[in-house]
Amino acid sequence: RNAFVVVLTPSSRREMSMGASPSERRTRNALAIAARARRRRRRNIAIAFVLFIAFELKTFYPGDQTLRNASESWGRLMFSRSGFSFGKTYEKRFSEHKVQLDASDSSIAVTKKEFTVQGRIPDKPEWTRDVTLDELVAADKGKKCFFYVEVAEPVLVLYDDGDELRHNLENGMMDLDIEQMRCTYYNGVNKPRTGQSMEDSAWRLVPDPISGGKVVLMSTATTLGMLSAYHRPLLNHQAYAAHHGYGSILSLVSKDKLKGRSGKFAKHIALGVQVNKRAYDMACHVDLDAWFASWDSLSTYSKHWPESKNLFFGDTGQVWLNSGLMCARSNDWSSKFFERVINAAYGEGVGKDSKLVKFGFKRDQPAVWHILLSDWAESDAVPYHGPRCSMWSECNPDSNPIECWHWCFWDALQRIPGWQGLHDLNKLPNVYLDSQHNKPQMHRMCLRSCHSVLNRGKMALCSAITRMKLCFPKDVDKMSLCDGRGCLQQLTSGGGAWLKHTGHQHWRDVLPSCIPINAAESKREKYSNFALCRKH
Repeated sequence: RNAFVVVLTPSSRREMSMGASPSERRTRNALAIAARARRRRRRNIAIAFVLFIAFELKTFYPGDQTLRNASESWGRLMFSRSGFSFGKTYEKRFSEHKVQLDASDSSIAVTKKEFTVQGRIPDKPEWTRDVTLDELVAADKGKKCFFYVEVAEPVLVLYDDGDELRHNLENGMMDLDIEQMRCTYYNGVNKPRTGQSMEDSAWRLVPDPISGGKVVLMSTATTLGMLSAYHRPLLNHQAYAAHHGYGSILSLVSKDKLKGRSGKFAKHIALGVQVNKRAYDMACHVDLDAWFASWDSLSTYSKHWPESKNLFFGDTGQVWLNSGLMCARSNDWSSKFFERVINAAYGEGVGKDSKLVKFGFKRDQPAVWHILLSDWAESDAVPYHGPRCSMWSECNPDSNPIECWHWCFWDALQRIPGWQGLHDLNKLPNVYLDSQHNKPQMHRMCLRSCHSVLNRGKMALCSAITRMKLCFPKDVDKMSLCDGRGCLQQLTSGGGAWLKHTGHQHWRDVLPSCIPINAAESKREKYSNFALCRKH
C-alpha cells in the first residue's frame, strides 16, 4: 500500500485559505491572534519573572538572621558549609568540598591594622590538671587593684597592688608586661583628685533590686596590646557603670592564669571568679568591641529574667547564644558552671611532653553549648550526644563553628517535641534569652551583609575571573563585607540597641571614634549614628 505525504508550503496555505469560507477564515485569524497573544503573555511573564528575581537579588541582604529565619520556618531549613537539613525529615552532607559562604582571605585587601582581644588561638590548648575557682580566687586575695581611663588621652592607669602604672593604649611600644603584673582583676574608680588615692576614688555602689542586688560589669583582655583600639569602649563601660552605681572590673588574664587554655576562655575565668567571690549579686561580661548605646539601666531588661534562671543572654538574632554579653547570678550553680566551662575538654590524648593531657576547645562557644546541653541531656530534655556526634570533628575550629552548631547542637535541640526556635531555650533550665523583638533590642550585632546578593555575585565572578583584590571592597569583614560605617548603619536601624556589638574586624576605620562616653553623647548618637564620629 502506497503512502502519500502532503507538504503545505506558505503559498499553498494562502491558496487554500482563499478557497475557504469567510467563517473559516475568521476562525483561523482568531486562532492565530490568540496564539500570538499567548506567546506575548508567556514572554511578558518570563520578563516579569526575571525582573522580579533581579529585584529580589538586588534588594536582599543575607546574613545570620536569614539562617535563623530559615531554621525556624515550617521547613526547618538549616544549612552550613558542610551541608543542609530539613529538620528531622531530610539531610544532605557534602563529603568532600565545603560551600564557601564568605569571601576568601586572599580576596580582601587589608590596608589597616586589625584588632582582637583574645590573641592568637592556640592550635591545641592542653592541660594536665583541671583548675578550681577557689584556687583562682585565692591567688588574688588581699590585693589592691584599681584602674581608670584618661578621657583627654588614650591612657590606661592601673594601681597594681602598690604600683601605679600608666599605659598608652595607642603606643606601639609595649611598656608593660601583663605577665609581670601582680593583679588580674582591676576595680574601676574615678580619676583621683589631687592628693587622693585610687582606693578612695571609687564611686558608691547602688544595689539594683530588680536585678537582684549589686551588679558588676566586666571586660577582659589577655594582653595590653589588645586594648589599643578600645579607648572609647573602656570609657563607655566605666562611665555607664558609674552612672548607675554598678561595679566595673577590667580583667587582664595572663597566660599563666589561663593554664594552657585558649584566650577565648579568659572571660569565663573572670566571670567564674566574680560569681565565686559573691562580692556582687550579679556579674555581666561585656566584650570590648561592644558598647552601651543607651544609658537605660540593666533592669530595663533584667526585670524579665526569672529568679529560677542563672544565666542571662540577649538574643542577637543569630542561630546560637552569643557570649559577647553574658550575665550570671552569683550562686553555687553559676560557680560550678563556669568551672566546668573552663575545664571543658574537646578530647584527651598525649600532649607535647608525652604526658596524658586534656585537649581544650579553641573557641569558647562550643564549650558553653557542650556544658549546657550535657546537663539537659542528663534530664532527657535534649537528645544530645556530645563527642559521639558524627560531626564532632567540626567542634574545634579556628573560625566560625557553624558546622558544629548545625550538626551537633541545633540538630539535637530541634528534636525536642514542640521546638519552635532558639527562644524555646527559655523552656529549659538555667538559661534565659531576652527577646530579639524588644525595642531597643538588648544585644545587637552587625550580622547582615552590607552588599546585596546581586552585588556579591558580581564581586565573586570578578574575583574568580581576574584573581584580583580590586573586586571586593578593602578593609571589610569577609563574611558581611561591612566596614565600620556600614556596620553602624545596621545597628542604628530598626530601633537601635541597648548594647551594640560589631566584632573586632570592623575596628579599622571611623568606628573607634563613634562610641558615646556619657549619657549626653548616647542621646546624640541615638538621633544621628555618625554624630560622634571623627571626620575623615
